[in-house]
Amino acid sequence: MFRKFSFVLRFDKQKIATVAHEAQLERAERFFQGLGEIHPLLRDWYLQAGSREESMRKRINDDFDYLREEARSNYDADFPTKLQFSVWNGLDDPLKGGLAFHYNAHDLDSVASMRFEDGGALVAAIPDVKSVAIKVIQLAVDLWPELDWCVLAPKDQYLRTKVFKDRQTIGWIGFCPHVLRAGDFPGADQLIDIPKRGTLVVSCPQAMDEGKRTDVQRVAEIDIKLVELGYLPLFVN
Repeated sequence: MFRKFSFVLRFDKQKIATVAHEAQLERAERFFQGLGEIHPLLRDWYLQAGSREESMRKRINDDFDYLREEARSNYDADFPTKLQFSVWNGLDDPLKGGLAFHYNAHDLDSVASMRFEDGGALVAAIPDVKSVAIKVIQLAVDLWPELDWCVLAPKDQYLRTKVFKDRQTIGWIGFCPHVLRAGDFPGADQLIDIPKRGTLVVSCPQAMDEGKRTDVQRVAEIDIKLVELGYLPLFVN
């Protein structure tokens, strides 16, 4: 059974809006190159287009200018800070790892983020998905200092059933831009320090199951402690 997961890497909107579009695109190129070194399912990326055939002719690994042209075509003079593009990995079946990646940076009212759609494809297709997700987040945080929260979580938990409905959640695997102490989070499976950036938290040893009471309780306890510390941000800010 396919399980839907949200995999969102959120920007501090005010900070990302100060980064030139070309600099963001240069980081994106390095990000896609790095993804290919993490796992084969993340190696090939194609520009999303009007048809599958057209998309498969625009493999950004071969020519990153495809992505630059797409970003230029999406530019709106009324929203000059906004940079957006979408790519996919050329696979149609999410059970076999087919997924898309969307980039949407801006300083508008909605969330500014990079996200994999649907993150459940990674959970379904990669046995060692925890290790892969950790490496993806570490890569992203290293390239974008403007990232202020990252989370991989069951979609329903991320959007509806988290303990604080108006705030983010650490989910199954999340990045918090603060140094966290293991003693404050005894129920967490792992705390991984990212020097000068913050802490990556793994709440459950296996993929979080929103139907499993112990998994839900683990994440709730971590989120509650983050609120006590003043570290759990509002969902949209």
